[in-house]
Amino acid sequence: MPRVLIAVLLTTGCSGNPAAPVVSTGREFQVRAGESASIQGTTLGLRFESVASDSRCPADAVCVTMGDAVAVFSATQGGRAAQRLSLHTQPGEGQQGRVGDWALTLVRLDPYPYVSRPIQPSDYEATLRVDRAGG
Repeated sequence: MPRVLIAVLLTTGCSGNPAAPVVSTGREFQVRAGESASIQGTTLGLRFESVASDSRCPADAVCVTMGDAVAVFSATQGGRAAQRLSLHTQPGEGQQGRVGDWALTLVRLDPYPYVSRPIQPSDYEATLRVDRAGG
């Protein structure tokens, strides 16, 4: 009986830790806070570490400015740490970062804030796109 319980626990523990999804360049994809993605045909891997700040104007409020959120990502190349990127939601404020020959663009950050609904750090999901960097 104890052997069956150990086998069940080992199987359950392994099934909760799936491999990072493989995504294509030039297409938008989503990654949740704390999760990773591998970029198909490259040695590039990305991890959505956290949202460092979120001062976007809540949808149910009136604000003078749109505000901005900063999402932090870590990148690996060839299995080695390459760099950390802080990408902004505000257009023209650093929505794009570069890792080697690749440009990472933060397309959107969800959920959008509401005064009446606080966002938990684990609730964030980033929509990203990876393209070959120009020049």
